[in-house]
Amino acid sequence: MEPLAFQFNIAELLCLFGLTQSVYILVYIAFRSGRFSDALIPVLFFLTLGSAFLLGAAKGQWQGSIPYYDDIQWGLWASCVPFSVLLILQVSRISKAPPVFFWLVLLFVPMTYISSLWLEGPYGERSDWLNIGSIILGALSLLLIWSKRNWLDGLLVRKNGKERWWLIICLLVMNIGLLILNLMAVNNVMESYIFEIIRIIIGISFAYIASTSLFRIYPQTGIIPIGISKDNYLSPDEIEFALKVENLLNLEKVYQEPAYGRADMAKELSITESALSKIVNIYFEKSVPQLLNEHRVDEAKILLLETQADITTICSESGFNSIATFNRVFKEIEGVSPTQYRKKK
Repeated sequence: MEPLAFQFNIAELLCLFGLTQSVYILVYIAFRSGRFSDALIPVLFFLTLGSAFLLGAAKGQWQGSIPYYDDIQWGLWASCVPFSVLLILQVSRISKAPPVFFWLVLLFVPMTYISSLWLEGPYGERSDWLNIGSIILGALSLLLIWSKRNWLDGLLVRKNGKERWWLIICLLVMNIGLLILNLMAVNNVMESYIFEIIRIIIGISFAYIASTSLFRIYPQTGIIPIGISKDNYLSPDEIEFALKVENLLNLEKVYQEPAYGRADMAKELSITESALSKIVNIYFEKSVPQLLNEHRVDEAKILLLETQADITTICSESGFNSIATFNRVFKEIEGVSPTQYRKKK
C-alpha cells in the first residue's frame, strides 16, 4: 500500500497557519478567561474562524467527499461577521454580555443562505447571491455596531482600555475588508482563487493582531505568579467582584454621586469594606478613593473639552462635592487646574 501523500497549495497552507493561530487563541482563552460568560463569545468567534480555516486547509482532500462543501465554507466565513458584532459588544463591556436581542444577528446567515437558494436559477447563480447576501450582512452588522457606539465612550481610560479599543478597531477593519472584498467579487473584479487568498489573509491578520490584545484582556487567573504571596493574589471570585467594580464605574458611573464612597460600594457588592479595599488595591493598583477620584477627573476632562459648561456645573456633574476639592484633586492628577486644562484645548 502506498503511503498517503498530501500536497497543499498556497491557500491551503495559509489556512493551516490560520488554524494553528485560532487553536492557540482558543486554548489561551479557555485557561485564562476566568468566567465562562466572558469567554463564550470569543470562543465561539475563534471556533468559527478556526473551522473556516480547517475546511480551507483540507479543501483538496474534503471538497469532493463532503456535500455542499462550498456552502458550508461560505456559512463559516459569513458567521464570523455577526460573531464579530457580538465580540465587539462583549469587549466594550467586558463584565457584561450583550443583550439577548443582539444574538438575533446570528439569524442573518441562515436567512441569507435560504434567500440564495430561492433566488438561484432564473435569477442568477447561487454564489452571486451569497456574495450579495454577504454584503448586506456586513452592512447590517456595521449598522448594529454604530447603533451602540456610545458603549465605546471612555473605553481608552478603562482598565485594559487600549487593548480592548484596538481589538475593536481590528474587528471593524476585518468587517470592512470582507465587505469590500465581497463587493469586488460581485462585480467580477477578481478571480475566485485571488478572492479566497485575500479573505484568508484578512482572517489571519486579524487573528495575529487580536491575539496580543486578548492576552491582556484575559489575564491569567488560575496561577499564583512566582514571587507574589497569596495575600497579593486574587481568587476567581475576587476577580469577579473586581469586574463588578469596573461595571459600577464604567457603566453605572456611580462616581457621579458626590457622597458615594467605599462604604456605599461595599454595601452594593455585599462584601466587607476591607475585602473591597484588598480587591481594588490589587486589581486596580490604587485605593478606592483614588479610583473614584480618577474617574471623576476623567469625566470632568471630557466636560471641560467638549462643553462650554462653567466650572461649578462640571464640578457637580463629575461627582465632586465642592469646588475646592475639585480643584485640588484635579491638579493632583493632571498637574494643572481645571481652568488651565480647558485653556489648553
